[in-house]
Amino acid sequence: MAAFFEDLSRSLKAGPPLPAQGSVHDSAYEKVFGGEALEPAAGEGAWTGEETAAVRELLRAGLEIWEQAVR
Repeated sequence: MAAFFEDLSRSLKAGPPLPAQGSVHDSAYEKVFGGEALEPAAGEGAWTGEETAAVRELLRAGLEIWEQAVR
């Protein structure tokens, strides 16, 4: 997900910067594509508030870049 937005941002050579990526983003990435975090029995594997905020921040910035690309 982040790689797509990074590539798109580089191709435009403009736009808002993407948020810095770190371990929270890595963990959220695993949960997005693993799908297990949404299971009722996920327990400690469920989404944390920090992971949710990191994904929202990335998607907001990425969608701004997307909007610039399609104009």
